[in-house]
Amino acid sequence: MKRIAIALAAFAAAAAWAADKLPIEDFFRLPQYSAMAISPDGRHIAALAPVNGRQNLVVLDFDHRKAVPVTHLDNKDIVEVFWLNDKRLMVETGKRGTRQDDIRGGAMYAVDADGSNERKVIEGGDERMNDDQIAVWHGLDFVRRIPDTDDFIAQEHVYEQYKSSPGVLFRINSRTGRQVPISGIKPDSGDEERWVVDRKGVARVFSASSDKRERIWYRSGEDAAWQKLDEFPTLSGDSWRALAVAEDDKTLYVESRRGRDKAAIVRYDPAKKELGEVIAAHPQVDLSRLIYPKETLLGVRYNADKWGTAWFDAGLAQVQAAMDKALPDTVNVLTFSDDHQRFVVTSFSDVKPGSFYYFDRKTGKLEALADEMPWIDSRKMSPMTPVRYKARDGMEIPAYLTIPKGSSGRNLPLVMVIHGGPWVDGDGWYFDPEVQFLASRGYAVLQPNYRGTTRYGWKHYASSFKQWGGTMQDDITDGVKWAVAEGVADPARVCIYGGSYGGYATMMGLAKDPDLYKCGINYVGVTDLDLFVNATWSDFAYSSWRKNELKDTFGDWATESDRLKKVSPVELAGRIKAPVMMAYGASDVRVVPQHGFRMRAALQHVGKDPEWFIAEGEGHGYREVDNQVMFYGAMEKFLDRNIGH
Repeated sequence: MKRIAIALAAFAAAAAWAADKLPIEDFFRLPQYSAMAISPDGRHIAALAPVNGRQNLVVLDFDHRKAVPVTHLDNKDIVEVFWLNDKRLMVETGKRGTRQDDIRGGAMYAVDADGSNERKVIEGGDERMNDDQIAVWHGLDFVRRIPDTDDFIAQEHVYEQYKSSPGVLFRINSRTGRQVPISGIKPDSGDEERWVVDRKGVARVFSASSDKRERIWYRSGEDAAWQKLDEFPTLSGDSWRALAVAEDDKTLYVESRRGRDKAAIVRYDPAKKELGEVIAAHPQVDLSRLIYPKETLLGVRYNADKWGTAWFDAGLAQVQAAMDKALPDTVNVLTFSDDHQRFVVTSFSDVKPGSFYYFDRKTGKLEALADEMPWIDSRKMSPMTPVRYKARDGMEIPAYLTIPKGSSGRNLPLVMVIHGGPWVDGDGWYFDPEVQFLASRGYAVLQPNYRGTTRYGWKHYASSFKQWGGTMQDDITDGVKWAVAEGVADPARVCIYGGSYGGYATMMGLAKDPDLYKCGINYVGVTDLDLFVNATWSDFAYSSWRKNELKDTFGDWATESDRLKKVSPVELAGRIKAPVMMAYGASDVRVVPQHGFRMRAALQHVGKDPEWFIAEGEGHGYREVDNQVMFYGAMEKFLDRNIGH
C-alpha cells in the first residue's frame, strides 16, 4: 500500500522512543490526525490535526493528495467535525480533556471545505460562573443535519437553576445563520426534553421527563395533532426511547429494554402503541447507536468486549469483512460516501492508537493515509484483555486487564484504574494512553466496569443504586482479589487510582480496605458527600438528574445523611493507612476543588500529609499537556516509591 504524502509541515513525525521508555508527553500530546471523515461525495476527507498548538480542522482534497488547514484556532481545540453536505462542514470547539473529563459547552461553526464562508452558528457555553457563583451554560444543541442542504436542526439549551433543555427547536441555515423556530406548541414540558426529527426536518417525537416520570408523544406529520404514546418511571427496567423515524415514515426505531435486561433496537408502531419486530439485540450489552445517514437504516454499532458493527446492508457487510481480513487484530470503523463507493477506514486496537485508510470499492484498492500517533510503536505497547470475574454476591463484573509487555505476567505490581461517572459506559478495548503509560513503567492494570456502568443492562445498572461505598466498592475490591488469585498481582504491591467518581472510589477503597492498598491516587475526585450533594456552586447542583434521580440512585441527604456520612471519605481519614496523592483543577465546576482541600485537611488532622497538586486554569481533569506531564510524572515517582519493582 502506498502511503499518501500529506503536505503540511506541522505534522512531521515526532521523535522515536528514547531508550526503552517512551517519554510521558508522547502518550498525551495531540495526535497527528484524528476523527477522519469522508464527504458525502467522497472527494474530500476532513480531519483534526495540530495547528498553532491546538487541534484544528484540516481537509484533504483526495484527488490532489493535499491537506490544508481550514481553521487556525490558538486558544481552543476543535473537538468534533462532520459534513453537512459535499462542500460544507460543521465543527465544535472546546478543550480536549483527559479520560476523566467530558468536553462540553463549545461553540459550533460552519465552514466550506476550502476554508471560506466561515460562520458561527451556535454560541458557545464554556464553563463559567454567573454573578451568583452558579455554573451556567446557554446555547443550542445540535440535533441533526438535513441531507443535501446547508441547514440543520438544533435545540435550545439553558443550564441554570434547574432550567435544563427548554426544548425549542430551530432550523438554522449554516450560511446565513438564520434561525426559524419549528417546534410549535409543545405537547408537554419537563426538566429534560428530547426530540426526534425526521429527514425532512419535521419534529415527530417529543419526550419529557419530570417528577420521576417520562412521557413520550408522537405526531404523524407537521400538521397532525400530538398523541401520547406511553408513560413510565424514569428509573425503570421497562423503559424505551425513540431513536429515529423509520423508512416507512410511520413506525419508529426505538431503544427498548421492555421485557429484557439488555436494551435492543425494536420497531415501534405508534398507531397501535406497541413494540414489534426486534431489529437487533446483543447478549452482552445495550444497543442504541444506529447508522442511519439518509434514507435507510444501514447498521448498528455496539461496544461489547470490543467495538463492532452489525450491518443490515449486504454490500457494507462485505466491505467490513474485507477490511477485517486486510487489517486483522484491529477494530475497523467505516465511514463512507453517499454512494457507498469510497471509504475512510479507522483502524485501532488496544496497542494501536489508530490508523486511517482509504478504500475505493470500484478498484478494490486500499491505501494508507496516516497514523494518529506515529511515534507510538505498537510492538512495544502492552496487550489489553477483556476479562470477567465474579463479585462476592455473584454479580459478573466485566473488566480489562493489561499486562506489561515483556513481563512474565505473574506476581506483578498492580494499579487498579477506576473510571469516573459512575453511571457512564465505562472503559473499553482501545488504546488508552493512561493504561499504556502505566504498563510501560512495569505495572499491570485492571479496569473494572463495576456495577452502575451503564452499557451492561438494567440489572448491572440498577444494582448500583444507593451503593456508593457499598457493593460498587466491593466490586473493585473483589477485582483485586481476583487478580491476586489468578497469580497476576502481588498482594503486597497494589495501588488504586481514579478520577472524579474514580477518585471517590480511590479514597473510599483506602478507608474501607486499609490493608489492601499500598497507595492511592485521587484525581479530581469526590471526597465529601455532604459537599457533593449540597454545594450550590457546582454545575451538578442545577442538573435535572440531581433534581429527579439523585435521591433514588445516590440517596436522600435529608433522610439518609447518617448512612452517607459512613461512606464519605472525608469522614474516614483516620482509617487510611496508605500514602495518598491528590490532584485538582482550580477552576473545576463539576467536582469543586473544595473536595480536595477538605480531604487534605482531614488527613493532616490525623497526622498524614498527602502529596498535593492544584493547577490554576484547569477544570475537571487536566487539559494542558504541560500539566498532564507534571501530573503523570509525579504519579510515576509516587508509584515507584510505594509499589515499584
